[in-house]
Amino acid sequence: MAVPGEELIIWDAAGDPEADGPVTYRWEGHAEDGSARSLLRYVELNGERLRRRYLEWIHDLGESRISRGGARLIDRMQLGDGLSYWWMTTLVEQSLIYKSPRIADAIRLLALEEIILGQRPQMVRLVSANDAVHRVLRGLCLEIGVSYVRQRPRHRRRQPLTLRRLYRLTPHWCRAVIATTRDIVTRWPLRQASKSEWFAGDRAFCFISYFFHLDADSCRKGSYRSHYWEQLPGILQTRGYAINWLQLYVPSAAVPSTSVGLEWTSRFNAFRTREGYHTFLDAYLSWNVVIRVVLGWLRLLVLSIRLRGIARAFRPSGSHLSLWPVLREDWTDSMRGPGAANNLLMMKLFDVAMRSLPHQPTGIYLCENQGWERAMIHAWRKHGHGRLIAVAHSTIRFWDLRYFTDPRTLRSDDPHSIPRADVMALNGDAQREAYRSGAFPHDSSAACESLRFGYLRDRARHLPVDRGARDHTRVLVLGDYNQSETIRMLDLLARAHPTLPPTMTFTFKPHPGQAIDVSEFASLNLTVVLEPLERILSAYDVVCSSNSTSAAVDAYLAGLPLVVVLEDTQFNFSPLRSRSGVCFVGTPGELAAALSRELGVAVDRPPQDEFFFLDPELPRWKHLLGVDGAFAA
Repeated sequence: MAVPGEELIIWDAAGDPEADGPVTYRWEGHAEDGSARSLLRYVELNGERLRRRYLEWIHDLGESRISRGGARLIDRMQLGDGLSYWWMTTLVEQSLIYKSPRIADAIRLLALEEIILGQRPQMVRLVSANDAVHRVLRGLCLEIGVSYVRQRPRHRRRQPLTLRRLYRLTPHWCRAVIATTRDIVTRWPLRQASKSEWFAGDRAFCFISYFFHLDADSCRKGSYRSHYWEQLPGILQTRGYAINWLQLYVPSAAVPSTSVGLEWTSRFNAFRTREGYHTFLDAYLSWNVVIRVVLGWLRLLVLSIRLRGIARAFRPSGSHLSLWPVLREDWTDSMRGPGAANNLLMMKLFDVAMRSLPHQPTGIYLCENQGWERAMIHAWRKHGHGRLIAVAHSTIRFWDLRYFTDPRTLRSDDPHSIPRADVMALNGDAQREAYRSGAFPHDSSAACESLRFGYLRDRARHLPVDRGARDHTRVLVLGDYNQSETIRMLDLLARAHPTLPPTMTFTFKPHPGQAIDVSEFASLNLTVVLEPLERILSAYDVVCSSNSTSAAVDAYLAGLPLVVVLEDTQFNFSPLRSRSGVCFVGTPGELAAALSRELGVAVDRPPQDEFFFLDPELPRWKHLLGVDGAFAA
């Protein structure tokens, strides 16, 4: 067996490294055996420090001056009306799950730098086909004086030349043209939506929301019901308040086309006093907006050329790493790719929409800290509207970096500082704790009841009363919005299946936004169920959840035993990370062991407000919105 310190191997290839070889860190996966260790497990153990280092670097990047004596990057990216485009870039949005998986590579590399500097091996060997990671590690080893060699995997899976892959191989400017043309053609019919009957005055609220996650049956009948907002709009209306809805259209199974969206909003608007007044952001599309987007994109293209020295700023303070090779794609997409074009389109649309709105005393929007939100906030302020409330409608997860920012960024009062809402509405103590751990000021948040998860107030009825009497174990498997993550979870379950008791049965509930072909996992004999969780949880003994879905919280609060399957290629994105009573697994063996335990026994449930405030009368919301003593009109 090799002496530790002679050689360090980083394994990013199919199969397993030698169990008795040099110390080896798996780039992917959670298995650890012999001298093989998991880099993902190292990241989890040191998550607080690594997350903080990454956030500090993003702040420093915005403050960097590309040329000596030049302006900050934040100031260089000001596009003319006071908004710095920097705050809309993919780098700042930090959507590790949905838009920028390369951030995970950057954090892994920060972890590897710690490991290499701590162990000081004579040689680092990378077994990987990832050219970007190779360039970063080669530069690190060259700088610290450690020998380095790269070994390409022998068996590389050839990827078929699909239309998606062909699209990815085209230049960024070409992708921008294709994606923007597609988006505009798709959304152009929404220009027909009404946009001239807005409610005005002191008793009006403006909601900015997604036209998604709707109660389709109610909407078809002309009654607007969004699961994001549930009973809140009705409470306001019974107190004599009027509601304006600025909707962002998102294709879904319930609303598969713009024609359905137009039909439904037309029905709502026929009874706007009862249902609120609805229109789409895309109602403000015009040729003038399109031309302004094209001109803005050309301006960004020129700016990106002038900032060609930006690569030098991709080195975190005190680090020997250059993160440019792994994050270059994020920068380029934000400056000249589809991301840039979409950001500019949202900027122009919100500017027109907020200018057209009569003065709104209060705005309320779904907050996920996406780039479009910064454009909306800026336009809201620019056109003189009132207080703005951001609503964190779900859970705040440790590695969802969209919700975390370096404290120096938050404290800045520079003219081009990050656009922020006046108040962040947080739906429980878990979210408040997570929000404050990101150093957000205490006076910028407010406690509010959870609207999406209100049904959990009746969670006691979810517990099956006859679990002990059953002769088999019923496992409910929860899918995720990320299709690849769901497929990996089901694959892990299929590999664990031969060692599981034959009396165990499996039911699969897919995410509403994703369809999965369960026939690919025939050995599991999966039954598919589509009903809402609140109606079906009581029928199961154990819940097996994907890595990042918030649906796991439902099972947790209902007191059901919960097994969370970690993603082989990703961090622990579970909203229950670090919570006691939750079993996290990353290998088939761990999954089989967890499901085979006596998981049908009762589980101590946390206090109701540990995750969500669930008072059905919404006293916190009424206080925040100033309608405590309002009377019905």
